[in-house]
Amino acid sequence: MVDFLSVLESGREVHLVVAERGVYLKLPDGVPLAGRLAAVGELLLGASEGDKPFSPGAAADAIALETGDVAATVWTHNPADTRERRARWALELATLVRAPVMHAVGDSRFFQWVTDLDVRLGAPAIEAKVDFVNTHCADLLRLDEQDQNALSTRRIHSIERFFGSEPGERARLFALTGSMSEDAAQVTDPWEFATSQYENERLDATVDWLRGHLDPAAGRVIEVGACEGALTRRLLADHYTVDATEPNRVFLARLQENVDGDVRVHPHSFEELTTTARLTGSAYLLIELLYYEQDLSLLDRFPTDRVFVSMEPAALAEQTWPSTWSVEEEVELAQPRVEPVAGGRAYLRKPGSRGVLLRRRG
Repeated sequence: MVDFLSVLESGREVHLVVAERGVYLKLPDGVPLAGRLAAVGELLLGASEGDKPFSPGAAADAIALETGDVAATVWTHNPADTRERRARWALELATLVRAPVMHAVGDSRFFQWVTDLDVRLGAPAIEAKVDFVNTHCADLLRLDEQDQNALSTRRIHSIERFFGSEPGERARLFALTGSMSEDAAQVTDPWEFATSQYENERLDATVDWLRGHLDPAAGRVIEVGACEGALTRRLLADHYTVDATEPNRVFLARLQENVDGDVRVHPHSFEELTTTARLTGSAYLLIELLYYEQDLSLLDRFPTDRVFVSMEPAALAEQTWPSTWSVEEEVELAQPRVEPVAGGRAYLRKPGSRGVLLRRRG
């Protein structure tokens, strides 16, 4: 309700799917906003532990049954909403329905949006929204703001913004938002290495940095978390011999398809490379990898004296390296840049990249 009050205010016939309740509510044409909110409020008051939520598939079936051949628009959440459950629901529902889909921008603070419809709520509508929140959403207001379900001030919008989507676009938005999880693999090239000026400059600068320290003839380099091979291909083109590792099975399959030459591909994780699957090389490359709370004491188990690390500067500054390693060099690889993503549907700040060369002491 917080993201879609303008849809209820429109006066058109509205079919409301309350997913968590498993309820489908029809609000006829001409019912004023106050009456519609009263009906929704009454519905929420009847919530119980015995409710059976709608899956996206059940919701899509109900929408098809109730609307029939009548032209309709489906309004739902953003596949890039920071609340993962809403984002996934939006992605799956939009894939299943036959009608055009409009997504509420909602809570997606990592991006700025190129929208198709922005509705500035008038004072009465804002008052109605705030009153509804205070009356029916007290449990969400009490949650800590770090809770993804909390209703913080930023989520109670006075301007409701919406955009349409194509299947590839919404899948890419969902993958970008889930880039620290398995969801990133839902699309090929989720970080848009092929088209991003920032990413290409960062990767080229990384290879230039490595070239200043590593002779391709000195032995294999171990690239940890190679993803789909954007850096691997550059290393091979520079005549390095590479052991490329990638634990995500989807990325691994794409990596195997994307690289050829003097390369061996392995399914090992960072942790496995320090225990059961140790690979010997002239250096280990941890390029944009250490965002997953890895245990840095495991660096001692790498069978190498040199480790190249790159990260966004703020995250790199927070790292504490084991006492057995010293920082031999620190370099800037890429400056921050604002770039469009998902075909220009949104844009965001890329944070920049800084590299450190770690040398084993003694």
